[in-house]
Amino acid sequence: MKTGDSSNLNLLPNQAKFQAARMNLQRILRRYMSFAVFLWLAVVVLTIVLYFGSKLVLSSQNKKYNQVSADFQGKSEEVMINQLLKYRTKTLGQVLKDRYEYSAAFEKINSIFSEKVKISKLELNKDRDFMVKVTAMDKESVDFVEKKVFEANKGEIDGVKNMLINNASYTIGGIWSINMEVTLK
Repeated sequence: MKTGDSSNLNLLPNQAKFQAARMNLQRILRRYMSFAVFLWLAVVVLTIVLYFGSKLVLSSQNKKYNQVSADFQGKSEEVMINQLLKYRTKTLGQVLKDRYEYSAAFEKINSIFSEKVKISKLELNKDRDFMVKVTAMDKESVDFVEKKVFEANKGEIDGVKNMLINNASYTIGGIWSINMEVTLK
């Protein structure tokens, strides 16, 4: 038998100590190796779980996205029609508001001259400028128009900024035609 053979139980004390240290080192190395293999297997399993889990979550989120996208595509025409209706309603509201303001302005001008003269023409020139043509049958009616112009320019008529007589003409039948410009506030 050889002296270094591990199957020989009759070892010398130096050899026994060396053999015991070697066996102890092999046991420690096996523990570390098994721990490293276990750790490596745990990392591999965790990586595989995370990979397939993320694929599963991603496919679930893609399904949700595709469903929402399909719903949106189906409703996009409704949304467009809804926005178009809102825009047209807003525009119509503005037009009605402007017409109401112009209607109130026409009524205001009619109320100023309705007593003794007849308004034969009423046109809107600019934002708040109106060209008014009135006809008067006698001298008192002409004086009435002049008095209203004077009152408006003094600020005594509410809602009227100023009035300006552009021209006045007299026809053979005794009818006075007065053209004026009325600016409202």
